[in-house]
Amino acid sequence: MASTSLTNTNISKTYVGVLHAKGAALPATGQEDVYDGFGNKSALKVGQAGKGIDVDGPLGDAFKTAIAEAIYPVGSVTFSQDNTNPGSRFTGTTWIQIATGRFIAGEGAGNDGTEAKTIPAGNDTTGKYNHPLTTAELASHSHGLDQLSNNAGIDGSAFGQGVSNNQQRDAVGRQATVNTFTSASTGSGTPHNNMPPSFGLYVWQRTS
Repeated sequence: MASTSLTNTNISKTYVGVLHAKGAALPATGQEDVYDGFGNKSALKVGQAGKGIDVDGPLGDAFKTAIAEAIYPVGSVTFSQDNTNPGSRFTGTTWIQIATGRFIAGEGAGNDGTEAKTIPAGNDTTGKYNHPLTTAELASHSHGLDQLSNNAGIDGSAFGQGVSNNQQRDAVGRQATVNTFTSASTGSGTPHNNMPPSFGLYVWQRTS
């Protein structure tokens, strides 16, 4: 049986300084207002077990600050999809946006099975959005060359074929000079995109 409501009722002789809910069961969802010993509504709301607690006013700000200290100590990082500085949620804390335009990687030594690499803490300047390939980075390959148009010796025998030496001899040892060929170049050298698909988030770091 529910007790008589104590809302705005002076019951100081019996309940001075005691917080209580009004004379009704706590709601199945949400929170119920809590009153002081004089029947005045306090800054607290409580719910049934597992339904949470809500704190309003200065006590709420202190509570939020305490939560920030426990979950997000100075130096902590948090991600969000909206551009709202966490300092507006956690009173008394200061946050800055970091890692703009950069991908996040775990600090320390890693190995992808083919190469070991160490990721330093903070900004790393080794990565590039775009990268032009160097000659050393090209895959091993070959190019075809045109056949020599005139490679006969004085006696009609063929000179040895090839382009690595510019001096060749015919079948009887007579020497002839042939041209060294270079294949035509191709490609523009335009840097290629070096970025994986991304999902952008705001990254905030607590500084104080």
